[in-house]
Amino acid sequence: MYKPYQKNLIAFLLTIPCISLAQTCNTANLAATTPTSQFTDNNNGTVTDKKTGLIWKKCSEGQTWNSGTGNCDNSAQLSNWQIVFNAIQTVNNTGFAGQTDWRLPNIKELASILEEQCYSPAINLSVFPNTPSQWYCASTHYVTPGASWEISFNDGNSGRNPNSNYSYIRLVRGG
Repeated sequence: MYKPYQKNLIAFLLTIPCISLAQTCNTANLAATTPTSQFTDNNNGTVTDKKTGLIWKKCSEGQTWNSGTGNCDNSAQLSNWQIVFNAIQTVNNTGFAGQTDWRLPNIKELASILEEQCYSPAINLSVFPNTPSQWYCASTHYVTPGASWEISFNDGNSGRNPNSNYSYIRLVRGG
């Protein structure tokens, strides 16, 4: 049996609007920094950035490209520095999209795919579907030993990531 305060609490909770987890973009006031037209879909789970010449995996590591749905299935994998290099070695041993020279992007390369008019996540979801709004590690070492740079694809911020911490990774080739 409910007590009077429980009924009021339930009624109050039902009036709170649901929190949206969808990406938010300010297309009215900001120009796209990574418009879809900047990328060529290679129809193999990769895209080529015409501006930089880099070839990116559409999915974060741990996800699988689904050509039927045009989406990244499964969950992205959190990785510390050791797991990052094991993942890169595994991808290059088996190959992806016929290539075996995948690597972790440096901080400038990773920043080049930020979509500055959007947040949560701050990336073009048409090009990079199902990207978590989380931190992604870069190969660029931070001034502090045992750390590297990382970028938040939640809001576009960058910062220091101790190599023992866990972040997401997206692989690139070329450059």
